[in-house]
Amino acid sequence: MALSIFVPFAYIGLLTLSLAIFSRVYRRRTAAALAAGHAPWFPEGHPERDIYQTLVLAASGASTDSQGRPVEIPEVVLKAALLNRAMADVRRIIRMRDDKQAMATLVQKGSLGDETVARFGMAEKELEAEILDVVSEANTFRDGWGQLIFPTAGEMVAHLKHKEVYYGVAAQREDEVKKLTEAGKPVPKPSITLPALVTPPGTQIQVQMPPQQQQQQQGPGGADGQQRVMQGPPLPPALLQAAAQAAAARGQPLTPEILQALAQGHAQQMQREQQQREQQQQQQSQQGTPSKKATIEEAEE
Repeated sequence: MALSIFVPFAYIGLLTLSLAIFSRVYRRRTAAALAAGHAPWFPEGHPERDIYQTLVLAASGASTDSQGRPVEIPEVVLKAALLNRAMADVRRIIRMRDDKQAMATLVQKGSLGDETVARFGMAEKELEAEILDVVSEANTFRDGWGQLIFPTAGEMVAHLKHKEVYYGVAAQREDEVKKLTEAGKPVPKPSITLPALVTPPGTQIQVQMPPQQQQQQQGPGGADGQQRVMQGPPLPPALLQAAAQAAAARGQPLTPEILQALAQGHAQQMQREQQQREQQQQQQSQQGTPSKKATIEEAEE
């Protein structure tokens, strides 16, 4: 009995289909077993993502207040929550980059097994999906923001880390003072007081003189002499702060003579800038206005 020519093709098709189904089911079961049997790389979860999704759900009108009215979430709040989510992702990227280097070294030495490598691979895929989700969400607010949100978040994370280190100097000094005190060694006095990392706009900086110098200044000239010293254009707060820091670094007080010299230098600089602006305006006016001779020649032609 002769077989049809379609029998081998049917056999090959059935074999391919069965292998595809087996592969799909096997991969699903393997992934489920891996997810159930291994702890996640970040056991704390992702609270920033949960907060953002909750705010988006509330802004869509799905939630109402006690009076039954829909809750209105400002767009600024949603953007801030998304930026906070991106900052958390940047921290995870930095952490996974460091962990990957250490893990590669330990795997080469045979100190880690395949389970840890598999967990790390799953965490990388989850982080990639999270980054794509953040970029797509950012583009919904404004086109092109998805390309800028992670650089902005990286700068903010670096700034916060710098602030933590900067403001941790005082706590570190207290620990060192405690160690020196317990050891019975002399504790040096700080010669420089750390200023605020960011000076708020509109901050007025007042420099106080020691009582002795204040009496000396009020002696020969009195209050009128001090007023004459402080006359002139007001100094910018940034210049006053820099002068105070420089004087504190040298261990010298900020005397009225120094303030007068700063005021004179500031006034001279402002005068030079004003003269430069006037010269530039004159040059522009001369270039824009044709000369009298050229105007007469054009009229004769």
